[in-house]
Amino acid sequence: MDQQLKNRLLESLYVHYPLKPEYDKSMETYHLQKPVLSSVSLWDGTSLEPWSFDGEGDVQITDGKILSLETKARADHWPENEVRANDASAGLYATFGSYIARLNVKGLDLEKGNRIWFKIRPICPGLHSPIIRVGFVNNGEIKIPDVYSREGFNAINLKNNEWNTCTWEIDSIAHDAMEEISFNIHRYGKEVSTGDDLRFELCDIQLQEVKPEVVHGWQCGEEDVVFSTTGYFTDGRKTAIANTSAKAFEIIKEECGLEEDLSCRDSGEKVVYHGQMKLVENHLGSFNVLDFSDLKTEGAYRIRFGNTVSERFHIGNDVLESTLWKLINFLYCERCGYPVPNCHGTCHQDVIAEHNGVKLVYAGGWHDAADVSQQTMQTAEILDAMMASAGKVKDSDPMLYRRMMEEANWGLDFVLRMRFGDGYRASHAAIRRWTDNFIGNMDDCEADVHNRSFENFVFAAVEAGAGEAFKELDREVAWKCVEAAREDFQFAHKRFQEVGVEGPYHLLEHTAGSSRSQYYAVAAWAAARIYKITKDRYFYTHAAQYAEKIVSCQETRDDLPMKGFFYRDESKTHIVHFSHQARDQVFAMALAEVCGALHDHKDRNLWEESLKLHGEYLKGLQKYTAPYGMLPAGIHHISEAEDQEAFHVVHPKVDYDRERVNYLDQLRHGVDLGGGYYIRTFPVWFSYRGNSAIQLSMGKSASIIGMYFNDQELIEIAREQLYWTLGKNPFGQSLIYGEGNHYGQEYTALLGETVGEMPVGVQTRGNEDIPYWPPANIATYREVWTTPPGRFLWVAADLI
Repeated sequence: MDQQLKNRLLESLYVHYPLKPEYDKSMETYHLQKPVLSSVSLWDGTSLEPWSFDGEGDVQITDGKILSLETKARADHWPENEVRANDASAGLYATFGSYIARLNVKGLDLEKGNRIWFKIRPICPGLHSPIIRVGFVNNGEIKIPDVYSREGFNAINLKNNEWNTCTWEIDSIAHDAMEEISFNIHRYGKEVSTGDDLRFELCDIQLQEVKPEVVHGWQCGEEDVVFSTTGYFTDGRKTAIANTSAKAFEIIKEECGLEEDLSCRDSGEKVVYHGQMKLVENHLGSFNVLDFSDLKTEGAYRIRFGNTVSERFHIGNDVLESTLWKLINFLYCERCGYPVPNCHGTCHQDVIAEHNGVKLVYAGGWHDAADVSQQTMQTAEILDAMMASAGKVKDSDPMLYRRMMEEANWGLDFVLRMRFGDGYRASHAAIRRWTDNFIGNMDDCEADVHNRSFENFVFAAVEAGAGEAFKELDREVAWKCVEAAREDFQFAHKRFQEVGVEGPYHLLEHTAGSSRSQYYAVAAWAAARIYKITKDRYFYTHAAQYAEKIVSCQETRDDLPMKGFFYRDESKTHIVHFSHQARDQVFAMALAEVCGALHDHKDRNLWEESLKLHGEYLKGLQKYTAPYGMLPAGIHHISEAEDQEAFHVVHPKVDYDRERVNYLDQLRHGVDLGGGYYIRTFPVWFSYRGNSAIQLSMGKSASIIGMYFNDQELIEIAREQLYWTLGKNPFGQSLIYGEGNHYGQEYTALLGETVGEMPVGVQTRGNEDIPYWPPANIATYREVWTTPPGRFLWVAADLI
C-alpha cells in the first residue's frame, strides 16, 4: 500500500469518516482537459422563451444569463405520475416528484456537436449529495430516449454551493435530430441535515465538438494500452492489451517504490523488462498483447511503447489491499439506519415490517443500491463475502481484518434482527427516497415479510459461516448464529418439501428467478456448513442428498459443443442464466463445501468430478473473449426463447411477446456453436443491463474450483475478473470509483459519489454482443449497486 493511502486511512480513522475521492484520476477531469474543436451556444441567457417547465417549482433569470430553478426537497403528497405498486397510500418506490426545465434547441446548427457542456451551481442547504439529471430528445431515425428510458439521460453528481463545470459526451447516442435538452431536479426527500429548499443555478449551456472516447467495441483507443490500473499479483499472468503499430514494449520501474508518495513520477525510473508485442487475431478483432508475466519483483511500474506511457500500477501479492479498504468505505457509506459522517444521517426508521401482530423497523445492513432500497438477502451475501475476505487478511493486516469484521458485524446484526423466529423474516423494501423517520405519516414505507425456502437456506449458510468467523471475537453472537442457522435450515427444508420452487412473488426481489437447481445448491451449501460446525448427522444427510440433486442437473454428455454447465432442473431443458443479480457461484460453492465437510462420504469422488467438469466448462468459455479475461455469460440454446415461464422469472417486467424476437436476435449475435447452441459474451437481457455481478459470480466459481484443486489456470481466470473490473477492459476504465485510474462518475441517485462504489456493469447496445460503456449515469448499467462489491470480495477471499 502506498503512503498516500496510508495517510488517508489514518485521517479517516480507518474509515469511520468516508474517504475523499481523488478527482484528478477521474474521467470527468480527463474530459475537461480535452481541446474543444467547435461549440454552439444553446441559450443566450436573456429570455425564458426557449424554455418550458414541468412540476412544482419556480424559475427566474438572475444576475444576467443565469437560470435559477427552485423547488422543495419533498412534498406532503405523491405526484400523480409517480409509479407506486398496489397501495398508492403506501408510496412504494416513490419520490416526491421532479422539477424539470426543458430547453428547445430545434433550428440550431448542431451538426458537429457531440458533447453537452454547461455550468451549474446547486445551493441546497444541508444536502450532502446534489444531483442533476440531464436528458435530451432526438427525433431522428433512432428515437431518444429509448423504450426503457435508459439512453438519453445522465445524472451528474455535483458539489454543493460551488460552480460545477459539467460535460456529457454523447457521440455514441443518436443525436442527429436533437429537439430538446432537459435538466431534471429529482426531489428525493430530506435526510437529517437537508433543508426545505433546493435551488440550482444554470448557465453557459453549449453543444461542443471534441475527440470522442472509446465507448463501444473490443478495441481500445489508438496508441493506447489497457491493463489492471491497480496492478497484478506477483505470481501468475500479467498481460495488457494495446492498439498500436509498435512492435515492442518496455516496463519501467519507478525507483521511489511503493512506500513513497504517488507524486514520485520524476524521482527516477529504470527499464526492467523488454518484450515483444504478440498479435492476436480472432472473431473479436486484432489486438497486440503485452505479456510481462516473468516480471515478479514487487514495485511500482509503468508500460511504455512509442510515445505512450501508461499510468502507474503495482505488482505485489498485497495488490488488492487498497481495493478492499475502498470497498469497505463504500459499504460503510451504504449503511442503512446509521449516521455516516459527511454522507447521510440516520435513515429509514419509518420503514416498517409487520408479522403476526408485531412490527419491527426495517433499517440496518447496507442499502441495496443507489435508490437506497433494502434487501436482506443482499446484506447477507455481502456479509458472507466480507467475513471470508477478512479471514484471509487476519495475519497479514490485523487492522484491515478488524475493520472488516466490524463492518461485517453491522450486516450480521441486521440479518439476525430481521428474523421473526418462525421462518418469516423482513426481506425487502423498495424505497427510492429519504423518509422523515416519523412513523404514521404519508412517506412511510412497508417492508415485505416472507417465509421462503431459498432465502432461508442462504441465511442458514451465512449464519453458519458467521458462527465460525465470530467465534473468537464474540462467542455469544457466534453461538446465536449457529442456533439461527439450525432453525433457518429446518424452516427452509420443511417449506421446500411442501411448496417447492416459489413463484415469481415480487418483481423487485431478484431471488424470484432462482431455479430448482439453485435451491438444491444453497440447501447443500447450508447443510454442509452447519454439519462442519455441529457434527449433527441430520445436516450430513441433507448435505449429501442435496449434493446428489445438484449433480443430476449438470450437463455431462459428450455429444454437445460444451458440457459442465447446469440446468434449471433435472429435466435439463433450460440452462441456468442470469441477466442481473447473478448467483452462478452457488453450484461450485455448494459442491466444494460438501466435499470439504463430508470428506468421508462414498460420493465425494462424484462431487469432485462435477466440480472438475464445471471448471473445464469455465476454461472453455474464456477463449471466446480472448485476449480479454472477462468470462462470457455462457452457453445458450435457441429453444430457450420458447420457454415463456422461465423467460418471465429470468427477465422480470419484460413483455414476452414483444421481446421474444429480440431474444432470438441476441442469441444470433453470439457465437454459433451449431445445433442451436450459442455462446453469449454478455447475457441475453432487456431493461436490466450490466455485467459486473454475472462475470464476478462466475469468477467466484473459478476461484473456488481453482483453489480446491490447486488449478492455476482457474485461479488466473478468477484473477482476470478482478483485472477487468480494475481497468483491463476496452475502455481502460476502473469500474471502482476512486480505485486505480480512469474511473468515472456513476448513477448514485441519493448518496453522492463515494470511493469504492461499483456499478451494475458494462452493458451492450440493442441486441449486440459487444461491450458498450457510454459516459451516462443512469440505471441500470451505471447504477451504484452493493452486489458487485460483495461478489468482488467473494472472489478476492480465494485469491488473497
